[in-house]
Amino acid sequence: MKRFLINISLILMITIVLVGCGKKQAPMDLYDSIQQRGKLVVGIENNIQPFSFKGPDGKPQGFEIDIAKQIAKAILTDENAVEYVIVEPATRISMLNSGKADMLIATMTITKSRANVVDFSEPYYYAGQTILVKRNSKIKTFTDLNNKRVGVTFGTTAIEGIKTVAPGAQIQGFKTYQEAYNALKADNIDAFASDDTILLGYSINDANVKILQQRYTQEPYGIAFRKGTESERAIDIVNSTINIMKSNGTMTKLKSRWFKPSEIK
Repeated sequence: MKRFLINISLILMITIVLVGCGKKQAPMDLYDSIQQRGKLVVGIENNIQPFSFKGPDGKPQGFEIDIAKQIAKAILTDENAVEYVIVEPATRISMLNSGKADMLIATMTITKSRANVVDFSEPYYYAGQTILVKRNSKIKTFTDLNNKRVGVTFGTTAIEGIKTVAPGAQIQGFKTYQEAYNALKADNIDAFASDDTILLGYSINDANVKILQQRYTQEPYGIAFRKGTESERAIDIVNSTINIMKSNGTMTKLKSRWFKPSEIK
């Protein structure tokens, strides 16, 4: 009888262990993962002045870098608790969804199609699409782009915009903004279409190119997260941070630091 009871006890113990092992623990949400890791991992671009670019010391700096620091301060109470990973427009969503970044702060326009695959924060900036041309170009308006070679960057909304304002344009795609700019400089295209914020840096650093004053879209920039409930708590904190920055003057202060008065939106 004693041996029988011992055997039953052993069976019960083994059953409890097996059942416990079979249970899947609920995965941590993004907020918990960030807290456990002790830092944010943010996807950024590294050549979009003044939004995000390499400073003289080789470290990222710019308007979006300052926003990342404010978010790190809100979540981790340390604005320097950020690891930056470089992304390109064509691959940034796949990098986010593969877990290589917690969020993207990368001049990313909020669109319905993108909102099907990622979740967005509240807008933190409004841009507008226009074109970059050589200073001696005869292109003065968007209608002048018809029958002209217009460069766009894969993974951006520029292609849809150009089709709307100049359906006769000959659109050529490039992997990066820099490749499109290089093609313009080499006379392989007649114009480079993108957000004015993207083109601004090139016009600042190159007196031989200029941006058209007209804008043909409004582009709200948002911070992108992996879609689903895992991101909800982090998004709530980010939205709260953005709204506080807007209400207490921090956002205006950051814009004044990086933009000329005529460029602030």
